[in-house]
Amino acid sequence: MDPMDFAVAFHRDAYRQGPGSDESTLQALKAVPDWTGVKSILDLGCGTGAQTMVLAMHTNAQITAVDVLPEFLEELEERARRMQVGGRVTPLLESFDELTVEPGSFELVWSEGSIYHLGFTRGLEYWKQFIAPGGHLVVSDLCWTTDERPAEIVEFWTEAYPEIATVEQKLAVIEASGYEVVDWFELPQSAWTDNYYEPIRARSPKFIEDYGKDPAAVEFVQMGLEEANLFDRFGEFYGYVFFVVKPVSTVSLTTDSL
Repeated sequence: MDPMDFAVAFHRDAYRQGPGSDESTLQALKAVPDWTGVKSILDLGCGTGAQTMVLAMHTNAQITAVDVLPEFLEELEERARRMQVGGRVTPLLESFDELTVEPGSFELVWSEGSIYHLGFTRGLEYWKQFIAPGGHLVVSDLCWTTDERPAEIVEFWTEAYPEIATVEQKLAVIEASGYEVVDWFELPQSAWTDNYYEPIRARSPKFIEDYGKDPAAVEFVQMGLEEANLFDRFGEFYGYVFFVVKPVSTVSLTTDSL
């Protein structure tokens, strides 16, 4: 098995495949102007659908949920069926950097903890075309939350995610990409510990046993545990930040409008 096979097997049954919380998802949704009236949502990198279900339960929108892993989409479909929102959630198996959906067709484009696969700048620029006029983009991304931080954690995250930056730097990228910021906020540390790393620690021993202590499986698990341990030591220096943004309207000035 390759690392992706282990990742699918390890995370498929998990409630979340990354840091987050239902409360933070809902907070970000409620920061979208007129969120109760949103009719169409594009959920990019949906995983097994933790945030998808929050969006479905708190809006009447039709949701297109995109992921590259069929196993995750199968779990999402089952969740949607159990929660009786399957008629409004459409899974789409494709890469979110090669989308086939209609440009300008979604009032809300949502990327929770997934833009790092594409890169922050590239994601902002590419996904803009799919936002309907007057629509919004909600994206969470990894940020430094202090001006100074220990060299060990800087080295780790700079290698793992070169686009990690301070909130101020991310805001500058957002503006340069043709958006204005409606709101932003940092996720609580519990979104990492209680909802992601502690479940990883709890699942790890059985996963290793299930794979007969295969060295590759052990290595995969140890990578996740190392990341969890780093957060225990350095979590005050970084975190996920939600950004609620909208494309800047461009109005052509005419002689009559001057």
